[in-house]
Amino acid sequence: LYDLVSKLKLPNNGRIHVGKVLPKTGLLMTFLVVIFLKGNCANKEDTWKFLDMMQIYDGKKYYIYGEPRNLLTKDLVQEQYLEYWEVPNSSPPSYEFLWRPRAYAETSKMKVLEFLAKIHGTVPSAFPSHYEEALKDVEERSQARIAARARTATMASARSKATSSSLACSK
Repeated sequence: LYDLVSKLKLPNNGRIHVGKVLPKTGLLMTFLVVIFLKGNCANKEDTWKFLDMMQIYDGKKYYIYGEPRNLLTKDLVQEQYLEYWEVPNSSPPSYEFLWRPRAYAETSKMKVLEFLAKIHGTVPSAFPSHYEEALKDVEERSQARIAARARTATMASARSKATSSSLACSK
């Protein structure tokens, strides 16, 4: 038995489109887990195998999130949570899912791993290689924030100096 709960703190209370009544992001965290576990790129077949295990079937319409194929390949793609693309030079055509900018902005690999650990009643470090990758992601995000703050502080300081020197010139 699976209980799908969105762990993302999303705008619109998790609704994909503003004004829609029911949230459709309950499955999003699960898809992000699948993508992360498959090396940050999950093929269509792995995704559907996973959904089949959860008794969510292609072509069947569900009350909360509608038809899963549309949710995965249209709604979550349009909202930039997922990327769904054809693998170049694949014969027969093969498709893959990846995280998109909005997923990166609204969650992290560590949060996804914490979600997975909670499902399994364990801790994130129980998945050592993924835990290491999630820690690296946390560190990279932290370094990016520090660099952004330093750039902002430098720009503010430069503006302040420019303003005070222009005031000195006008006196």
